[in-house]
Amino acid sequence: MLNMQSLVLAIEEYTRQRLPRYIGELSEMCSIDSYSYHKPGLDEMASWLAMRMRSLGVDATIIEREEWGNDILSVVQGVGEGIVLLVGHTDTVYPVGTAAARPVRVEGDRLYGPGVSDMKGCLLSAIYAIEAMLALGYRSSFREIRLLCVSDEEITTRHCLDVMERASLGSHGALILEAARDNGDIVSARKGNARYTLSAHGRSAHAGVEPEKGRNAILELAHQILQFQSLNGWREGVTINPGFFTGGTMPNVVPDLAQVQFDIRYLHPQDRIDTEMQWRKIMQHQRVPGVELTLEVEPDFKGPMVSTVESLRMVRAVQDIAGLIGFSVNHVLTGGSSDGSYTSTFDIPTLDGLGPVGGLDHSPNEYLVISSVAPRTALLGGLIASIGTHSFA
Repeated sequence: MLNMQSLVLAIEEYTRQRLPRYIGELSEMCSIDSYSYHKPGLDEMASWLAMRMRSLGVDATIIEREEWGNDILSVVQGVGEGIVLLVGHTDTVYPVGTAAARPVRVEGDRLYGPGVSDMKGCLLSAIYAIEAMLALGYRSSFREIRLLCVSDEEITTRHCLDVMERASLGSHGALILEAARDNGDIVSARKGNARYTLSAHGRSAHAGVEPEKGRNAILELAHQILQFQSLNGWREGVTINPGFFTGGTMPNVVPDLAQVQFDIRYLHPQDRIDTEMQWRKIMQHQRVPGVELTLEVEPDFKGPMVSTVESLRMVRAVQDIAGLIGFSVNHVLTGGSSDGSYTSTFDIPTLDGLGPVGGLDHSPNEYLVISSVAPRTALLGGLIASIGTHSFA
């Protein structure tokens, strides 16, 4: 029978002894510009990860993409019962040149650099958890560990959903490798995220000579934006943000076209459908006669990562395992989305925020807490074993 305390303490010590190597490897990873739209850098990251996993004797398959960055799926074979899916991403939000301008640096207990927290340091933590479990002889604690690293998490145009769905088949639990919150919390639920574009088509005219012949698209869209804002909070957890606006050509021309993009967050799949229905009713109340309105949703929206009975059992397993290591963990709902939204949609119990502690993502001050790496790697390894032996149920 699996001795969980022995396993997690062994993984923690294994990782702690190798922290200098971890920091060196993370510095190497962060020296690669892997901006979401920079295929050469993303492909280099996939190759680096494949080489690292193969050095452990693990089968690593690079999924080639013609236009986008390559993805990679590594499958670790064990002799246990459960299949565990780990999901991470290789892309970052930082433009090409950032890696050279801001190399990884150590200041006290923090590592700073582009992608240290979101999420190269978390990918590396997962690799160390796998490495430790193999080195310490814990193959009986899982049947398969599937580590999927995609290259498009930071953008809305997704190409990885086919491989993510295939990797999810038969999985007993999905662990998303985003960093733990800056206070150490993990994420048990996430809001869904959809983006809508509202377009107004009017008629142009000379604003000084004959404005009455125009149909002002901007004016109508401004009216609609204010109407839409009234739906904020109409159902618990629903938020609507008009974030990007375009329209018009010159101040002396009545604008015939305007567009606004909205971000909507919601707790339940039906909330998005019902909110859209409310929007379409509101659109009937126009201010400028003759302006045509169209509302479109981007197809690759993320549904919510909903807490389930099974995922809450996994939360309790996390809390029990953390106690064996010597710290406590809380779980939270967050408005930000991740790939956990997809695995949850595939009806797999999902938890997120299972990397080391980090913060200030997407900023020049993005950081990872060094002292959190070993215990959080041990926590991840323990949770893999818990799912792999079905002991969390």
